Amino acid sequence: MKKLLFALLTTGLLTGCETMPFQLQTPADRAALGEDQLIAQENQRRMAGRLETLEMQVGQMSRDIETLKNQLSTRCAAIEQKSEADKREMVARLSGELNKLIKQTSAPAPAAPASKAASSAYGIEHVVQSGQTLYTIARAYNVSAKTILDANKIQDAGRLSVGQKLFIPDVK
Repeated sequence: MKKLLFALLTTGLLTGCETMPFQLQTPADRAALGEDQLIAQENQRRMAGRLETLEMQVGQMSRDIETLKNQLSTRCAAIEQKSEADKREMVARLSGELNKLIKQTSAPAPAAPASKAASSAYGIEHVVQSGQTLYTIARAYNVSAKTILDANKIQDAGRLSVGQKLFIPDVK
């Protein structure tokens, strides 16, 4: 019916014919036109409803996106704080370990006793002077030359040198 009405309208308007005036005088024509208008209005209301629904959905999605952005920002800040705390802890731990290593390497190693006699006895340190021999040093401290040799792990008594430090055990 719509197509017929449209065809009549366009034909009458395009031809310019005055003999065929277009009038919707019949009740059926008016009813068909009214029905078409009602259908068009209903379609328009439906589209308006769909548009409103879509606009509400877009608004909700925008709010959801903002919420997610805020959550992401909060989580990133927390991760960054945790990362900084972890870095500080790691630096502190490594610094402590480095300090221990530095102390270990810079501290003199404990001297191992030269012999059992030296570890259990008292003694003094003697610096060899020019002209001194192991025998003269031993006689001066009233100990045997062998005691001095053993205490200082010397294998050749003739290889003493000026300035050499000797531990003389059993001397108080």
